[in-house]
Amino acid sequence: KHCPPVRRWRPLAVPPPPRRRFAAGMVRQGAGDARKERHSGDPKSSVRAPAKKDGGGGKYTMGKVTDQSGGTFLDMGDPNFDPDERRIDPEDGVAYKFNELATFYRGKYNKQTIAEYWEYECTPVQRKRSAKQDQDESKGPTLADSAALVAKAKAKAKAGSKEGKRLTEADMGSDGPLAKEVASKLPYFPYKKLEKFYDIQGLLKFPRLLNAVCAVMAKRYRKMGITKLAAVESRGFLFAFVSIKMGIPFVMMRKEGKMPNTISSAPYTKEYEGVDAICVQKGMIEEGDKVVIIDDLIATGGTLCAAIELVKACKAEVVECACMVELKELKGREKCMKAGAKGVWGFISEELLTTKAELPSDYVDDGKP
Repeated sequence: KHCPPVRRWRPLAVPPPPRRRFAAGMVRQGAGDARKERHSGDPKSSVRAPAKKDGGGGKYTMGKVTDQSGGTFLDMGDPNFDPDERRIDPEDGVAYKFNELATFYRGKYNKQTIAEYWEYECTPVQRKRSAKQDQDESKGPTLADSAALVAKAKAKAKAGSKEGKRLTEADMGSDGPLAKEVASKLPYFPYKKLEKFYDIQGLLKFPRLLNAVCAVMAKRYRKMGITKLAAVESRGFLFAFVSIKMGIPFVMMRKEGKMPNTISSAPYTKEYEGVDAICVQKGMIEEGDKVVIIDDLIATGGTLCAAIELVKACKAEVVECACMVELKELKGREKCMKAGAKGVWGFISEELLTTKAELPSDYVDDGKP
């Protein structure tokens, strides 16, 4: 008995259905489209789509997100392209800049489609301009306006030339270029029975130079960790600007009887004649403070030595004594170092002070001790 072989039948190969292709333009999503609904449910939007700046959403689609790269063919370097121009997107009726619109549609449409949509579908927003603005632009500047602008520019350039130049390393040093310029503005007088009395008033006629000297001092002491700046009455007070530049407290050292609630130094012999004492208000110099004492001039050093002893009595440290003019022949530097100052700095030496004051015929030495 023989069974006939079983014939096996193979089904005919059925070609797959053609893939759905979309046109090159923006196609409205069909009602039966099974793709994921991207509407956000935002009641504030007419199409319930996220805001443009957040990206995603929209009523239109074109292929897969990965089919086209984002971007645009719009020439950003075109002089006619205005990056601040706003156009109304017909999808939601809101005005957007091109970059905002392109960011929203990136990954959904190709570059060319975004550019064409901006160019042909989005309506430019009309900017409101007043008749006065149009009239002013059409007129242009008058001759008087142009002349005023030129005069203003010249005045600005002239003022700029008078401004202080940037300090150099040479300017920071003693007897440098800046010191020589300042020295030329300090005349000397026969005064208080002295042949040469150097008057700081000459410097005060030149605010730029005074500011430069204060800047030199501030730059010098900014890196030393100074906590207080003390100055001796009265010409030393002119350097209060140094403390302002450094942002530290300024301490006045005055003669006895000029301030309340003070402590006084021991009596000292003044540079010219007589005996005096200086005082400082209690609490202004505290224990552990690092102090710089400034005066306009150091001669015999008597005043500065009294100031040093006063700072030491407050249990503070005298980092340096600074003066604009130093008369080295009178040995004031050595006395200050012996009194307890860690350093003495003079900006101008007496050798540079060669400007003699022009005296009137009726000049009288009326100086008082």
